Amino acid sequence: MKAETNEHVLRQKIVGRFLREKRAKAGLTQWDVAHHLKYSTAQFVSNWERGVSLPPLEVLPKLTNLFGIPNREVIDTMHHYQEQVLKLTKKQLVDTFRHGAR
Repeated sequence: MKAETNEHVLRQKIVGRFLREKRAKAGLTQWDVAHHLKYSTAQFVSNWERGVSLPPLEVLPKLTNLFGIPNREVIDTMHHYQEQVLKLTKKQLVDTFRHGAR
């Protein structure tokens, strides 16, 4: 369960950092993004960027279009996420065996 939680948090942080960078590069504020997505507050966007939550799946195509992100870049980011999760999982396994061997 803990590994699953760590994976989820890591995914949120990576996606959040990606969205924050792309929003800034597009010259948009969090409010601009929220307004475009028809949210009444920028808090949703802030939560995504800080890794508190993930945007709903139906919002992702709107974000990629708004930020002008090519599909390939999204795929590459998800590949990077998977690599990070594998590193985290490997470290957790090593730590578990080290502590369990005592």
